[in-house]
Amino acid sequence: YALRQLIALKIREEAVITRHYKYVDGTSFSAPIISSLIACMIQANPKLTPQQIKRILIGTAERLPHYEVDRQGWGVVDPRKAVELALTQK
Repeated sequence: YALRQLIALKIREEAVITRHYKYVDGTSFSAPIISSLIACMIQANPKLTPQQIKRILIGTAERLPHYEVDRQGWGVVDPRKAVELALTQK
């Protein structure tokens, strides 16, 4: 029982959400997520320009309340909205 409590405490300290997910932040984690989202957007609409991609990403991001701008940039991406908007671009 004590070992189980110790493990549970350690997991909480490391910000593990479940045994499959962990909370992380920083550019080393955001870059692959954004890159894969951009790949999905381009697959949905190969004619997108870099300017359109940037505008879509910024326009569909959701700001997080109670976080400073330097901690979140333009906010959290919304992949569904971004790909849906990419499909409407000419």
